[in-house]
Amino acid sequence: MRRKASQNLFALVALFLLLASCGPSPQAGGGIGGTGNTATVVSGPITGFGSVFVSGYEYGTGTTAMTIDGSSGSQNDLKKGMVVLVNATVTHNYGTSEPPQRTANTLLYEDTVEGIVQSVAPDGSSLVVLGQTVAITTTTIIDLGVSTLSNLKKDDLVEVSGFVSGPGAVVATLIDRKIDSADYQVKGFITEHDEVNKFFTIGSLRVDYAGADIGLMPIPAGDAWNGLLVDVRGGQVSSGGSGQYSVRMTATKVKPEGLGTEDSALAEIRGFVTQVVSLSDFYLGNVHVQTSAGTTFEGGTRNDILVGAYLEVHGPLVGGIVNATKVEFEGETELQANVATINSSGNTVTLAGLAGLVIQFDSKTALHGQGNPRVLTDLRSGDHLQIQGQLRGGNTILAKEVERSDPKSNVQLQGLVTSAANPIVVLLGASIDTSLIPESGFRGRYGVIGRSAFFSGLSSGKKVVLRGTYQANTVTWSSALRGD
Repeated sequence: MRRKASQNLFALVALFLLLASCGPSPQAGGGIGGTGNTATVVSGPITGFGSVFVSGYEYGTGTTAMTIDGSSGSQNDLKKGMVVLVNATVTHNYGTSEPPQRTANTLLYEDTVEGIVQSVAPDGSSLVVLGQTVAITTTTIIDLGVSTLSNLKKDDLVEVSGFVSGPGAVVATLIDRKIDSADYQVKGFITEHDEVNKFFTIGSLRVDYAGADIGLMPIPAGDAWNGLLVDVRGGQVSSGGSGQYSVRMTATKVKPEGLGTEDSALAEIRGFVTQVVSLSDFYLGNVHVQTSAGTTFEGGTRNDILVGAYLEVHGPLVGGIVNATKVEFEGETELQANVATINSSGNTVTLAGLAGLVIQFDSKTALHGQGNPRVLTDLRSGDHLQIQGQLRGGNTILAKEVERSDPKSNVQLQGLVTSAANPIVVLLGASIDTSLIPESGFRGRYGVIGRSAFFSGLSSGKKVVLRGTYQANTVTWSSALRGD
């Protein structure tokens, strides 16, 4: 089936976050007081160590076989921000409140892009590598080998890990400088496939594959490859190709990208939508998902599957594609603050003290409260809003319900963390400095836990609530609550 990717991801979802688990074997010994094992596969960025945290879940690595860019490796080779593929076993203790125990059997890491820097944006928001535009977000980790983007220059050799967000577009989770010889690699969507002359393009990169290993690819009939998400390795790069940053690579191997092609009776994936091909065809991170007439939706509809939405999808894995039987919308957010600006033509507002965060209104937004407002133009700067909505990108909230009241100084944010490193929490596209919150202000579900416990294991996908007051054009944060 021909698949054409659409809708670039303009800002990361700040997090770029993906968890997938599938169960090809039945549970053993399930039931009251029993245990059961489920085979799983996880694809997402590394968010912490101890063992290895992937998308916020911890996986034991005592017996894990690790492969790093095609060679045998160890945990010492891993870094935060690397997008890895983990095959694991999850052990459930039924009839108890104990969380599942997750053990990684194998771990695979491959660069998303490795090659020569062609340009760096003056504002540090992106760079171009191998004809791919690499977006930099608030959650992108810049490794010590780079220090800052300002240290990168044309012709530097870099390794980029992240998510493909459109044709020729990547959202970086990690950028690292490489000092050894280049092992050219790029993941992306195929366009302009020429079966006769054995080449295709990915962004501004022309890939010649006449002598490449394509054994894992479908039969290259006509334009059947167009729209496929693939991983390409190359041994030679030269000028050529099309577009402003044209470059040409001779491929040594081309293979499909995703969870793999081994079918599974059950899969469960969680993450942010990075591509929407159609209403029934989309990507969570680099994982391909399709829905059907029989798919059920909870917390939203098929029309709500937009770039930046945070979902949990259930269904079998067939031919590398998750066939969704159920889609749950999980990126529910709540926030309170005063209106800073109103853009009636764009149907958006911004909030005082939360620079960069955009609240998007649409025809389904329910607006009520003091003065009986009904449309966006009924609002005024300074109005206090209580907002319920869903994340629609790195810094945009689609408002579902909005209540207006008199101006107040209190500010509250509730949502999913995209990254955290004491004292900074990145939430809803905003970087929150918690330095002034006292120890007693850090709380868990059952009371005060202190700063250290609050940040321990806090990573992408965890729910937190931050409260503060707005005075003198700034927010003073007073408390932080973990929801797990």
